Amino acid sequence: MAPHTGDGHGADRSAPATRRRRRAGRLRDALRTTPALIVVGGALLVAALAATAAVAVQSRASATTLGERSAETAVRTSTTAREIYQGLADADVAASAVFLLPPTEDRRASLVGAYDAAVHEVERTLTDSMGNAVDDPDRLTRLATIAARLKVYRDVVCAALRVAGPLPALPGAEQRRPCTPAETTTAEAGADDAAARAVLASAYAREASHYMSTELLTAAQGLWNYDTRRLLEARADARPWLAASVLVPLGTLAALVVVQVWLRRRTRRRLNAGLLLASLGTAAVLAMLVSSWWHWPDADRRFPELERAIDAQSATQQRLGTLLAGRADVYLGLGASVDPAGHKADFDRRDLCADPAGQEPPRDRIDCTALTEAVWPARQSRTPDAFRNAVDTVLSDGSAGRAFVTAEGHLLADLTARNQEVSRMVTDLPEAPRHLGGTAAWVTLLAAAGVVAGLRQRYLEYQ
Repeated sequence: MAPHTGDGHGADRSAPATRRRRRAGRLRDALRTTPALIVVGGALLVAALAATAAVAVQSRASATTLGERSAETAVRTSTTAREIYQGLADADVAASAVFLLPPTEDRRASLVGAYDAAVHEVERTLTDSMGNAVDDPDRLTRLATIAARLKVYRDVVCAALRVAGPLPALPGAEQRRPCTPAETTTAEAGADDAAARAVLASAYAREASHYMSTELLTAAQGLWNYDTRRLLEARADARPWLAASVLVPLGTLAALVVVQVWLRRRTRRRLNAGLLLASLGTAAVLAMLVSSWWHWPDADRRFPELERAIDAQSATQQRLGTLLAGRADVYLGLGASVDPAGHKADFDRRDLCADPAGQEPPRDRIDCTALTEAVWPARQSRTPDAFRNAVDTVLSDGSAGRAFVTAEGHLLADLTARNQEVSRMVTDLPEAPRHLGGTAAWVTLLAAAGVVAGLRQRYLEYQ
């Protein structure tokens, strides 16, 4: 028997590898043929045209958001958010002041009326805003959240008003009352004397004001930030779309030119009519997209100043909310029978008092001289008329009350001035031209049809 050398097994192992190399070589040779290259080039061109159409359609929102019309819409919705925030804060101040006065006090009816008017104005604004936000689900959800929380707040305030004493009728049709009648609860029935009712009403008022600060005003400020930031965020979102709107059609046009030149040299024929039509269509698409973004450089140049103005507007709004919350702290602290020191600590944390050594208090601060240490625990004081004098001091006609009114007036004037400044800047923004993305997408579709028709003709000639 012949000795085993292993040559036969070695030959068997090398044969499949050789066949694989041959098949790979034939595949590469096939891909180098003109028909195969025509197919590959056509597929790449169709893909590039599809990307161009997608950019043309998807860039529309970012391009139009930077125009004056959309900016005007954003500012208008921000004004609505500001009205909601202001109305909620005013309602909380009025509701907190109600519980400083006995049910027989004449001023109590006017404060209840001010609270009711503020709440109804907020409800009307919410209803109108929700009707106008049907195409903006995110904003609609935020408005619905505020409406739901406002109902909770009103229920708590109404419970406090019922405990404190009879509800006065408000002027108007059918003598409308601020709260719907309800049966007396066990807790209310047990509160027979005025002091007990005051304690219970004060507890309700504290709960309502805390809910207003932590839930309602937070949601309203979130709506404000959402509305004012949409326009500014659109600026950052627009930059990649602007680049894509120029670079993608340019790249597609360059690819069409390269394939046209290659095909002419490869086939030694004249220019391909389909590719020429596609090139002209892509050039038209590029022109349409440039026209749609023509306003953007000027708008982008103006946006940093507009952003600073909106930030200042928002800061003034928040400062006004802090002032109103501080005034509610004073009312609640004076009306509380349990923790006036806690309300005073809340007030101090808001940093509202002007420096006593200063020449004139800043416009957003108050002279706290009248808010002496004796004012906060005045309800518990045994000094005759101490509580009555403290109430007269902190309500609108008193010295501390006038300080709050003056600071609020200054902040409202500043807010109005900043609103006018933002509106002026928005008016100065260039008008967004009509975006031609939809038309460009149809032209791109025709260009793709030209590519397929032109290359198909050459492919069939080689077949």
